[in-house]
Amino acid sequence: MPELADVLIDVKLSAVRSWYQAVRDRYPSALVPDWRVGEAEDGAPRLTVQVIGREAQAALHHFASAYHLALADSGDLRPVFEYRDNRVVCVWRSQGVWVEMWHPDLPPVTAPSPGLMPRRRRTFPSARLPFPRRTRPATLTTKEN
Repeated sequence: MPELADVLIDVKLSAVRSWYQAVRDRYPSALVPDWRVGEAEDGAPRLTVQVIGREAQAALHHFASAYHLALADSGDLRPVFEYRDNRVVCVWRSQGVWVEMWHPDLPPVTAPSPGLMPRRRRTFPSARLPFPRRTRPATLTTKEN
């Protein structure tokens, strides 16, 4: 099986090179470090990697939508997005090998609406209590000798 190993190495190097050419300037924190080899549902070899980093989601979207991979064989497929098993997957086929780059499908973080936020009392930036000062009644004082 040295032929399959050579094909896997070629496809992995091509994918890594394409990834970093597409995203290194825009999303430098998005990395693809841990590649795994497996078998796809159709029996073909599969390379899988999790995209990690602070900008993984944006980088994967940019890679799939804006970067054009050079696909040489007749059975090669362009990158497409799939949503499965709580993952966002960019998958394509190159030289008979399925390549999957994915990141966890995280729900968007939303800010709480003002109606749901608890009301707070207004505080002043001084050491005074947060209610108005009472005024003393003006009294005339005379100084007696």
